[in-house]
Amino acid sequence: MVRVADSRRGRSPGLLARLLPWLQRGPQVYALVGRSGTGKSYKARAIAQRYGIELIIDDGLIIRNGTIIAGRSAKREKGIISAVRTAVFANPDQVADARRVLAAERFRRILVIGTSLKMVQRIVATLELPAIVRIIPIEQAASREEIARALRVRTEQGKHIIPVPSVEIKRSYPHIFFESMKELIAGTRRGFGRRPQDAHLVEKTVVRPPYSRPARAKLKPAAKPDAAAAPTDGSAQLAPRAKPDAAEKPLVARPET
Repeated sequence: MVRVADSRRGRSPGLLARLLPWLQRGPQVYALVGRSGTGKSYKARAIAQRYGIELIIDDGLIIRNGTIIAGRSAKREKGIISAVRTAVFANPDQVADARRVLAAERFRRILVIGTSLKMVQRIVATLELPAIVRIIPIEQAASREEIARALRVRTEQGKHIIPVPSVEIKRSYPHIFFESMKELIAGTRRGFGRRPQDAHLVEKTVVRPPYSRPARAKLKPAAKPDAAAAPTDGSAQLAPRAKPDAAEKPLVARPET
């Protein structure tokens, strides 16, 4: 539990609200935090099912049941600066649209994904959401091997995950689509205020944003061929024939007397 100021009332939640978060008014906000490339978007759907979360905010998008209902993906931006601004909802038009959709949607829990707690707090304040009730570090949701693999794929291949089916990305952002993938998510048991769900496959989309390109090894420039070096194709190279000297006369054999 973290003490975060309620952006709607400008004060911290009381003791009862912090001990019994389900009693506080408004939806409950969960935060998934981890550095870039550690697999947060990949784990988002599994975390949402585990905690009964209906909405996900990820890189400027608001997602419900695998469908984009509002926002603009930061992964479509050409530069890293504009991508960060989109991810934190820095555009006034984007903020107005997101607030309108959130006000119209009925939900009890929402997951906000960010590279740091400060980033999540900024998104929560901008969209006028209630205080964060639970922080989930990526290290609690993914193993060391999964995080290491995600970092390697991000560094070497420049791939990112958007937790929606490929049809959503092909329709809205076809220029960044790379491939689709599916993951088997384990079922959940019945809990307080939650419905049990069976294990099922969920589709996610792999994209390659313009600002994220795979690292390439730098090739050394090819050495210029040495003129004195012998050819490598096995052919003999003949030296040019020297021109005869004009002053040099050919020797003529004289007959013996």
